[in-house]
Amino acid sequence: MDNGWYSRLFLVLGFVGLAGYFLYPSYYYFYEATDEQRDSHEQFCEAMPSWMTCSKFSLGLDLQGGIHLVMGVGVEKAVEQRLDRLADSLDEGMKEEGIKFTKVVRPRGLLEIQVGFEPGQDRSQFETYLRTDFWQLEAITREDTGYTLALVAERDEEVRRSAVEQTIKSLRNRADQFGVTEPTIARRGASNILIQLPGVKDPKRALDMIGRTAQLEFKIVEAEASSIFVGIDPAELPEGVVARQNTFSGPGGKSVVDNYFELPLLQKEAVRKLLESKIDNEKMIAFGETSSNQEGFLRTYLLTAKAGITGDYLVDARVNQNPDLPSDYHVSMTFDQKGARIFENLTEANKKRNMAIVLDDVVSSAPQIQDRIAGGSAMITLGSSGDTRKKFQEATDLSLVLKAGALPAPVEIREKRQVGKTLGAESVDSGKMAITVGILMVLIFMTFYYRGSGLIANVALVLNIFFVLAVLAMFEATLTLPGMAGIVLTIGMAVDANVIIFERIVEELRIGKTPRAAIDSGYGKAFSTIMDANITTLIAGVVLMQYGSGPVRGFAVTLIIGIICSVFTAIVVTRLIFDFMSSRRRLESLSI
Repeated sequence: MDNGWYSRLFLVLGFVGLAGYFLYPSYYYFYEATDEQRDSHEQFCEAMPSWMTCSKFSLGLDLQGGIHLVMGVGVEKAVEQRLDRLADSLDEGMKEEGIKFTKVVRPRGLLEIQVGFEPGQDRSQFETYLRTDFWQLEAITREDTGYTLALVAERDEEVRRSAVEQTIKSLRNRADQFGVTEPTIARRGASNILIQLPGVKDPKRALDMIGRTAQLEFKIVEAEASSIFVGIDPAELPEGVVARQNTFSGPGGKSVVDNYFELPLLQKEAVRKLLESKIDNEKMIAFGETSSNQEGFLRTYLLTAKAGITGDYLVDARVNQNPDLPSDYHVSMTFDQKGARIFENLTEANKKRNMAIVLDDVVSSAPQIQDRIAGGSAMITLGSSGDTRKKFQEATDLSLVLKAGALPAPVEIREKRQVGKTLGAESVDSGKMAITVGILMVLIFMTFYYRGSGLIANVALVLNIFFVLAVLAMFEATLTLPGMAGIVLTIGMAVDANVIIFERIVEELRIGKTPRAAIDSGYGKAFSTIMDANITTLIAGVVLMQYGSGPVRGFAVTLIIGIICSVFTAIVVTRLIFDFMSSRRRLESLSI
């Protein structure tokens, strides 16, 4: 045997060793690991020998159960928040530049900024400042008393696209925090996101964490302006709604009356519609729990439409327990340096007023600001009533989603499917059965039809499956039901290459060549045919992977890996065995 044969032998043995190295963690995970090791990637890696990788392939949603979601992103909210920040910057900038104006507001429900001026005022300085420092805004109306500004079209589109991309990033962080391995989170269309969470054991909690917007806003309560509600005729109020008042000592020691309403939960939208018709666009109506925490009832808050500060500045969120009341849990939050400065200025400017902590459009609490708050710390209380364990879980989940990052825009579930573990297990069993039957039938056929040479092809076939699974594990790929179909198709492709080679060898034997010469000639003539067939299939697989999604992509990945492995085993491994047989002794005949 020449040096070339030994080189090929070491090459094959090397690949077999590498395949075993990458495949062992997957074997351990599915057949040896404990439930704790399967749930925790860190524990699983610790169970592996220090020199061993912990890369493994995972089962997809259709094979182990889980949740499939399509979520829509409310990108208009992201545009509103961007306009809020621009309105703040414009207000501060115009003051610094000495430009006189009467107001800078971002009206509720409108994607615009309104800038007011005195009638007849020269606005050339403002227009110059707008063009040079706020190029992302354009004037959509110009009147004698003011301008209406909106984002330029390109900037508006960028904000919407960025909102979806940031939402995907935040959802991925949350999935990691929740401990979901191999989640699929991808953009679908302009504002939809596909989410697949395989192996989730508590679907309700996963939905609460993944689907929660976690938009945190701090808004000032407009208690003085609530006097406008005094004039509402009780007959206008929906059934079950009761007007209330709360008197407290406000700014400068002045007595302030906060007028609000308590209402049944079912009347929420009717009350919102009624009250919002009484207020201007710079204010909004929000809802929170009643002071008595009466279940099924809410109370109203009149708030500034624009948030004083948002959760974008959060750097940490932790669960704390009230030492005097063990059933009372709260989430302590810390802002970054810039957020701390904004929060300090906000509390400085609104002493003795109430500030509402609004989480996902629900007022969590509205404490009165006694003095300027420096240091950038705030707290969300969860109440002391109810089940203690449930309160702790709620506080923990809230701190996790706040730390993972609030979604830049609200999301809504537009499609939800849950694949049960039983269905997943049935899919795994069906896939295993299909692969096993497919392999056995091919092994039997090859042995029966090509006899000794068929056994050589069978060795290559088994190695091919071994290599495919090892490559999947090496790239930590996710094996899905279509992926298993791709493996079954690969079995056929691998056999096809051997059939082509064997038929060429048979033709060469028929014209009187020796077995050794027939093997050399058979492999030489079959090579181009095998490569043509596999390259065309490989191109189809690449196209499917590039433009397909979900199951189609999974099928394409296993097909591509399978084609590469089958070409290697059909041409290199079987030829190695034939060369070994022919070099050890003089072949008089070939079992084929």
